Amino acid sequence: MSTSQPKPLREWYPLESSPQVFTLLAESWGVDTEKYSFLDIFSLDHQDLEHINVPCHAVILLFPDTPEIVAMRHREQCLDPRYTDLAWIPQVDVGHACGTFALVHALSATNLAPALAPFYQAVRQTPPDSRTALFASSREIYEGHHAVITAGQTEIRESDWEECDHFISFVYGNVNGETRVIEMDGVPPRSGPLDRGPASGSLLKDVADIVKQRYLPLAGDNIHFSMIALIG
Repeated sequence: MSTSQPKPLREWYPLESSPQVFTLLAESWGVDTEKYSFLDIFSLDHQDLEHINVPCHAVILLFPDTPEIVAMRHREQCLDPRYTDLAWIPQVDVGHACGTFALVHALSATNLAPALAPFYQAVRQTPPDSRTALFASSREIYEGHHAVITAGQTEIRESDWEECDHFISFVYGNVNGETRVIEMDGVPPRSGPLDRGPASGSLLKDVADIVKQRYLPLAGDNIHFSMIALIG
């Protein structure tokens, strides 16, 4: 794992919620994008999701931080941050890197990103409160993030620093011998992975239900939602 000095906060500008951007970033870490790529998810209806007939390995959700959603997140209890089935990393003082955190978290469950294997090994061997420094000093992560912040239709704007929504990811993980839906997010109040319930065998449908039941009702008139899935 190669490292560099942590970068000033404003170097971590937000990513566009775009399959192209996230596929390019995954590819920079060795994901075989001939087999695996991100896809826009435009419907939360189970019948519509059945048309996606390839395995789904992770889902990334962009949502608005409304006061009601923030209050919900403060009430929820997370798993122990030393949970080792997944490499959970707190996001503290790393600018608006939540999109990159979401992808790093998601890929920790897949073994699809060989360039990040040494990083994940180091994370699992490091106390949770020291893991952010590993993220911020990883050359692979820093260079990957900055190679795609202007990909897709993105333009870097100062206004994006003050007004941006939040990315999280969902994967399947093992909790006490049972496969569960795990929400991965390093931003406080999150203090570890969040167990969202039993896995049905369709991660897309499970996440669709979570979004419909937990997030959409608390968004009011805010429609700043976007969902992409890693398939292949």
